[in-house]
Amino acid sequence: VLSGVLVAAGLLAGPAPRDRRRASFAFGALAVLNLAGLGYLLLIAHAGFASGLMVTLRAGVFAYAGAAVLGLVWAGLRLLRPKRWTLALHAGASLTLVAASMFFFLQPHETFVLVGSFEKDVAIVKGTPQTLVDAVRFGEYEGGDGKTVKTRSTATVDEALQALVARERVSAAFVPLALAPADAPVVWRVAFLPDRYKLPGFSLAILGVFLAILTFGAFIHGRHPLAVGSEFFIDVARGIPMLVIILYVGFPLSGAVKDATSEGINLPNMTRGIIALALGYSAYLAEIFRAGIEAVPRGQLEAARSLGLRNWQVARLVVLPQALRIVIPPLANEFIAILKDTSLLSILSVRDMLQRMREFQSAYFLVFPPYNTVAILYIVLTLSAASMLKWVERRYEARSH
Repeated sequence: VLSGVLVAAGLLAGPAPRDRRRASFAFGALAVLNLAGLGYLLLIAHAGFASGLMVTLRAGVFAYAGAAVLGLVWAGLRLLRPKRWTLALHAGASLTLVAASMFFFLQPHETFVLVGSFEKDVAIVKGTPQTLVDAVRFGEYEGGDGKTVKTRSTATVDEALQALVARERVSAAFVPLALAPADAPVVWRVAFLPDRYKLPGFSLAILGVFLAILTFGAFIHGRHPLAVGSEFFIDVARGIPMLVIILYVGFPLSGAVKDATSEGINLPNMTRGIIALALGYSAYLAEIFRAGIEAVPRGQLEAARSLGLRNWQVARLVVLPQALRIVIPPLANEFIAILKDTSLLSILSVRDMLQRMREFQSAYFLVFPPYNTVAILYIVLTLSAASMLKWVERRYEARSH
């Protein structure tokens, strides 16, 4: 199969053959090989191996599509030009965000008390801020002795109070002051801002300050604030290794989103990996799109505007068709790079080809065969993708002429 793909790739990647029979034979051979491989995957191959290959292809295709869309967005934002009221509007938006964050920070605080004794466990209501839970657990509060105590999580305040009254496993509870038993000794009292106010306040404050920094930078350099932000993201994303981006999106960022939405948004590992690849590669695709857009002669843009076309019509009818023809080769290279980097998703326990081969190696204690197989499979995938992209490039060039 590999030799057949190599032959077909060589015929398709080279110059257009003069003999039509030879070209037809090359396309037919490649089609037969693809159909045979698909039939093997669906009917003969081991289910784990077949599903691993499909996971790799799915992750590569969806990550590339997401990176292309985000790349176009970053490239478009980077080409924005400031107008008369642009800086004033963005400065007002940053002040509004900061004012909204102050509104959340000024909301009433809640007062909790630690009541009871420490002969047994301490009941903690689910949803209590982790900093307060750690303070109670390790005795790091005012008047605490620094000794570690055992805690027991309860779903509601009533459940915590019932456990305190029963005193079977719980001898203390950390509950709101208004609901604390009047006869229970108070060990510690603390007032804090609830998470329903703290999280929006911090989020709006960060967004407001970041937008203010972008507006100030745009004022200094005479650019649009969103253009400065887009360039900042591109430079940062290209400076971080892809593995670090996958780990950051896969664990802390997804966990923060899960906690902020009360487990309403809990993305599977496959989706987290696709988002990470799309974010990382969108910075590279943005530079490719920007180079293609800037390669379009400026006279064509002026001619299109002189005909009465609006900016979005100029972009759709004049700029993008020519820019895409220019950037097809580098876009093909990025697709092959994304397809290979899907192997990094195995660190998130995504069961792609590499993860399946690791499982096979652990089960049968083999060293070389699994990795040889996965290497050959990636070669087959990349050669097939390169052949297909070469064909698309030639068809696009033929239509443009």
